[in-house]
Amino acid sequence: MTLIEGDVVTKLQELVSRVPEAEMLCIFHTHVANQMSRPVKEELLKQVERIGQTRDVFHIYNNIQDRFLHVDLYQNGQLTALTCAETEGHGR
Repeated sequence: MTLIEGDVVTKLQELVSRVPEAEMLCIFHTHVANQMSRPVKEELLKQVERIGQTRDVFHIYNNIQDRFLHVDLYQNGQLTALTCAETEGHGR
């Protein structure tokens, strides 16, 4: 495992470029989104959407717009958005 320090929103595109095209991307976070400002949350969602136009990606998260657990799957550029569960702020 590699731990990379920094702002994921500014580093996301570069990190994704390190993952081989044949690999499925999975972007997972819970409570950390609660610490982001609204504009940063919106930028993160835009970046995931841009990535999803050219790569298959799972985005699994809560605390962006609410406390529900969301799974957004971009596959072949198409979004399937699911709300899976109600969560506690730290992901329980």
